[in-house]
Amino acid sequence: MRVDYKKLITEYIHEQNYEAIVKAGRENNARALRYVQMNIWGDYRNVQRWHAISALEKLAAEYADANEEIYRNVIRRAVWAMADESGNVPWAAPEMMAAVIKACPQHYREFVKIMITNGLDSPMCHLGVLWSVGYLGSDYLSEIEPFMSRIMKFLDHEDGELRGTAVWALKHLQYEPAFAKIDSMADDTAEVWIYEDGALQQKTISQIADARKQEICA
Repeated sequence: MRVDYKKLITEYIHEQNYEAIVKAGRENNARALRYVQMNIWGDYRNVQRWHAISALEKLAAEYADANEEIYRNVIRRAVWAMADESGNVPWAAPEMMAAVIKACPQHYREFVKIMITNGLDSPMCHLGVLWSVGYLGSDYLSEIEPFMSRIMKFLDHEDGELRGTAVWALKHLQYEPAFAKIDSMADDTAEVWIYEDGALQQKTISQIADARKQEICA
């Protein structure tokens, strides 16, 4: 009986069965990678696309050393998708790049700056690039710091989701120059969706800002 791998990988992603996806990659890495990427599309609040991003990271962590060029091409396609001349909708391009970079920084750390540059130049990618820099975290601060003045401006953005994602990102980056501004946003009730620890959660900016204070007091 012929196995429908596209359907199977989609089901694994839905179940967050990353172990099974890694096993499928062992049988045929290119096939598993292709079907994982087919699930990375659509609305920012689509949890399936987030689980697929996590699956991409698991595959890269397991197989990028032996298949460096294959995963480098994933990054290159994401970079191209963010370019105006590509004509493509850049679904989750920064998030895909962040997943591969974090999985295997020894090969792909060099792409952090171009991820941020292209992401900030494409308004459709602003949410994604803010999440990506926060997800990469303080270990990548040397690459991210040249862009901090532009990232900090999102703390005053009229769009609450951009504002809140910037708060979350700067908190995860442990970027102290932003802390006073973040603390002043404790009454901001705008809502934001954040993918963290394998779950897509809706929070208010005040909850994110208050969580930082609680961490300080702990």
